[in-house]
Amino acid sequence: MMRAVERTLAIFECFSNERPSLTLQEIANRIRLAKSTTFRLVQSLDEAGYLVRLDNQEYCLSLRITRLAGLVRSTLDIRQLARTVLAELARRSRETVTLNMVSDRHRVCIDVIDTPSPLMSVTKPGERVRLIDGATAKTLMAFLPKKELQKAVAYSVKVTGKKRADFVKELARIRDAGYAVTHGERVPGLTAITAAVADREGDVRYCVTVTGPTIRLQPRVQELVRLVTAAASDISRRLGAKVRGVPK
Repeated sequence: MMRAVERTLAIFECFSNERPSLTLQEIANRIRLAKSTTFRLVQSLDEAGYLVRLDNQEYCLSLRITRLAGLVRSTLDIRQLARTVLAELARRSRETVTLNMVSDRHRVCIDVIDTPSPLMSVTKPGERVRLIDGATAKTLMAFLPKKELQKAVAYSVKVTGKKRADFVKELARIRDAGYAVTHGERVPGLTAITAAVADREGDVRYCVTVTGPTIRLQPRVQELVRLVTAAASDISRRLGAKVRGVPK
């Protein structure tokens, strides 16, 4: 298994700005494998959509690969752009702050600043949770493309037992407001306040969340909504979005 992965990565690394396309023989020479073995690997990558066979019989990386590369770049960029905003939000809220992104109908945490309080919610960078319930999931779900939204809603309704029509209306309200607040919905005793982050195309793939014990956050909900939505708007502007107040 590891050998197959190593060989696949070696093929990807054959391509460069100077040589964006290569013949089968050139690939075989660069990864030092027999042409027949290389052909089987290249054919599998072609069928999977990671390589494209051109009319001149050369191969190049597909847009699927460049999309993944772009996702990595954007994730690194937003961490750098958002870090000072998250730090200020954590200082003013005195609660745990997370930056999340949507990936394949999952919420993925990409940055965390923990509260200094010993009573806290625990979220780790890299944590991946299916979009089902809770402020973070609902906010990301509310801005999904139509087909993805339908699939996410169907799964959430199946798991939670909620009425589909009510859930769709709730997501529409979140999309209109640009933020969501939940109390004990995913984790009993935990309140979450999430605001959407828009990029320069106006798409929402990220969100900012403040979480903490309901007993501590509930009396401060209005204040925290203002802080979280302001932070999300600040990050959106840093990403090039044209926003006024809450991103919608």
